[in-house]
Amino acid sequence: MNNSLLDIAAGRVPGKSAVNKFGRNPAVGTSAEDIWDDGAIWTPPTHSQPHTISSTSTSDDGNPAGVGLKTIQIYGLVNWASDEISEIITMDGTTDVLTVNNYVIIHRMKALTWGISGPNVGTITAYADDDGTLTAQINPLEGQTQMAIYGIPSTKTAYMTKYYFSGVKKTGVAVETKLLVNPYADVRVDKFLVKHTLGVVTDGTNVFSHEFAPYFKISGPAIIKCEAVASAAIDMSAGFDLILEDM
Repeated sequence: MNNSLLDIAAGRVPGKSAVNKFGRNPAVGTSAEDIWDDGAIWTPPTHSQPHTISSTSTSDDGNPAGVGLKTIQIYGLVNWASDEISEIITMDGTTDVLTVNNYVIIHRMKALTWGISGPNVGTITAYADDDGTLTAQINPLEGQTQMAIYGIPSTKTAYMTKYYFSGVKKTGVAVETKLLVNPYADVRVDKFLVKHTLGVVTDGTNVFSHEFAPYFKISGPAIIKCEAVASAAIDMSAGFDLILEDM
């Protein structure tokens, strides 16, 4: 085991932290899609703004307590010059609950407490309140976002050690994957550069990855995401591993 990576993950190295980001898109098709819970192409909010959190099921309610999701924790950036923060939301079924903070990106949500039918009965969404952007989503019964998307503030430098893709239960499907980075997230949130590509013809269940040696340096502010396109519909997962260093 690499003891230095263990020490970083354990929080024993001042100024450094670890991120293991993963995502899934169960129906990547012949048009490019990002690897996250909603599929399609993910776009960040146009500016820092509050988000509305809600479910498609009335069972996801924390007051009064329902049988589904009760409370959820969301993680993101309030602007591109500040470290990640989080807040806890008490669900109110299909009724929108407004976040306390404004966000330029929400890149993770996870269930905290739930009832006997949890973790979440319905689809949990985070919509930007001003422009209606779907920023993050948890699909039914999964309890956490699966989004191969991450925002890095200007207070951090990221070092990517590895990224990967996998295709499930399809043989003979040609897949092209891309690692995309927006290095000017504070200026244009919608422009991404291709930083690496992988291509494969699947043979049942495949996992293909690339390890960076030396590590791939990504200075904040930036957004990282994974994208794929296939010759036929396929269930795809992807992710990447980062070491974050304080600037």
